[in-house]
Amino acid sequence: MKSFIISFYSGKKTFMKVLFCSPEVTPFAKTGGLADVSAALPSELRNLGIDCLTAMPLYREISDMQLDLHPVEEISFLTANGIEQARIYSFGHILFVENKDYFSRGGMYSYAQQDYPDNLERFAFFSRACVELLFLIGDIDILHCNDWQTALSLAYLKSSSMPQIASVFTIHNLAYQGIFDASQWPSLFLEDSYFSPDYMEFYGRINIMKAGITLADMVNTVSPTYAKEIQTPQFGFGLDGLLRSISHKLTGIINGIDHAVWDPATDPHIAEKYNLHDMSGKTACKIDLQNRFLLEKEISVPLFGIISRLVEQKGIDLILDIIPEMVSMGCQLIILGSGNSRYEEQLRQMAKQYQGSLGITIGFDESLAHAIQAGADFFLMPSRFEPCGLNQMISMHYGTIPIVTPVGGLLDTVIALDEGPYPCGMRIRSSDSKNLLETIRQAFILYTAKDPLIVEMKKNAMKKLFHWSGPAALYNDLYRKLKAF
Repeated sequence: MKSFIISFYSGKKTFMKVLFCSPEVTPFAKTGGLADVSAALPSELRNLGIDCLTAMPLYREISDMQLDLHPVEEISFLTANGIEQARIYSFGHILFVENKDYFSRGGMYSYAQQDYPDNLERFAFFSRACVELLFLIGDIDILHCNDWQTALSLAYLKSSSMPQIASVFTIHNLAYQGIFDASQWPSLFLEDSYFSPDYMEFYGRINIMKAGITLADMVNTVSPTYAKEIQTPQFGFGLDGLLRSISHKLTGIINGIDHAVWDPATDPHIAEKYNLHDMSGKTACKIDLQNRFLLEKEISVPLFGIISRLVEQKGIDLILDIIPEMVSMGCQLIILGSGNSRYEEQLRQMAKQYQGSLGITIGFDESLAHAIQAGADFFLMPSRFEPCGLNQMISMHYGTIPIVTPVGGLLDTVIALDEGPYPCGMRIRSSDSKNLLETIRQAFILYTAKDPLIVEMKKNAMKKLFHWSGPAALYNDLYRKLKAF
């Protein structure tokens, strides 16, 4: 096992070896931006000379891909259920952890919009397997865990006989903390001392996110503004006091986007390629989008796009409130996403009511996501909170003007009108229907009047680059500081 895994490394002497643990990685399994980060960041770290392996569960959907997986080892360890086993498979720099009882199911975390009742056991098993991988691989300098599904690795590492490895815990969204009933504590197979306010006890319940925050050597989140926000009651989801207490080890690093995947000059999913110096192809992309959704084929009408989870965090309820006014104004709107079944049904009904102006696709379609980014004139993100956000960065690279709230990564990445030189977007003053509609009306007026500001914002947006090389360099610095201690 040890020699097999080490063969993945570059073969030359490197200054750092990292095990990067994530519950999802693009293109194997994805529910949100975490999957994209977990694919792009390790790849960029390897470009910097860091040996980085990624561990993730082997879900049924990955097995169905019929990848050429290489069996590596079978590991076993003692749990509350007795001795349990995991098979380890490799695919490039990915190590898949297989346990069919836990992961060979429909859906990663839930089924029919209901969380699996044994999610605590499932991800405790995965976290424990990640620690076993540290033993087997050997020579790891940094354990990098992501979100609550991997946070227990830090508790299992601390309680193990293994010499302590430096650790980083990344919070991708504080709203999802992994909170469970205290009656499930025995299933974790940890000392009772960990079920205390200093570690995982949270108002009489188990909070797995707290394990990552309290036990990691460094904690980071995915934008500098969000790192500040989560230390306040408004955005802290009950953990703001804890986060303030560990502020000395808390930082924010903005995510990047994969420009090899998201680039209108090379994108195979869009109707016509274009670039900063020749944006004429964007018109063809807009017409293509109007054709796909049977919208009125009118170039002079502004087309607004949304690609989002249909949940309150993303402000989808605010969008639903103002769709009649948008249509009455003369706007077109296309929405791609899934989430709350109530919002999905409301959108279906509105799509019938406003045919020709409103296009809806429930679910996710990678090719369609590219077409929306290229064909829309404006991209709407009225989020109540947004740790980082990737879509606003993608939209800018496609010359699609983002309309965003002043939160998290949306504040860090978008310079809006009246906020400074070289504006590349528009700002919704606060997350409510009135301010959202007001900003959309301003965009409508600028667009229909053919105001030169529209072209200027598009060009400013396309000039902004969000390569992963910048964030990866900051993670490199973070790792180096930890290794120095």
